[in-house]
Amino acid sequence: MAQRALPLVRTADDLELLPDDGNRYEILDGILYVTPAPAIDHQRLLGALYLRLHAYAAANGLEVLMAPVDVRASEVTQVQPDLLVLPQHFPEEAATRWVPMARVVLTIEILSPSTTIVDRGRKRRLYVEAGVTEYWIVDPQRRCMEIWRAHAASADVVTDRLIWQPWPSEAPLQVELPALFEGAVGGDRKLPSHGDAESRKQQKLQE
Repeated sequence: MAQRALPLVRTADDLELLPDDGNRYEILDGILYVTPAPAIDHQRLLGALYLRLHAYAAANGLEVLMAPVDVRASEVTQVQPDLLVLPQHFPEEAATRWVPMARVVLTIEILSPSTTIVDRGRKRRLYVEAGVTEYWIVDPQRRCMEIWRAHAASADVVTDRLIWQPWPSEAPLQVELPALFEGAVGGDRKLPSHGDAESRKQQKLQE
């Protein structure tokens, strides 16, 4: 059977024309990106991160949302982060359809073979340049997180203890990454050797 052609998509509003078929549809600068349903390990890690963030966020006036939630940056850019954190009780008129990028405090993307290039490239530039306070890239293969901050040129790469402090006056959240990865994706995988120190200190991605 021939595959049905997708409607022409040029704006964020055009995404509503697309089928509800289990794929993730996003638009970045007018270009449509289609991502298949994630693997089970991806979803296990997503759930583990949500559980660690949820109670802390709620106690600090924030809420955590899982994909699929649309986040709109402009008429031609709308994405669905794996996880996002924003202040509680944002305006209800936006809550019905999409979240304004300006409201987002933290975005998280978990790398998979089909998303790595976009997550580290176009999405990274989008979140960093839009002023999202932090963007975490979770790398299950290397068992680490790349922490990008608003308008930063490089990331802090964390392999042991993640510390997140959205409000300076409040105690930070601390997440032990080895335990997080062990519990979500098991202990039989090893980090590939990179031959340098960038995975332990800072990583600067080339455009």
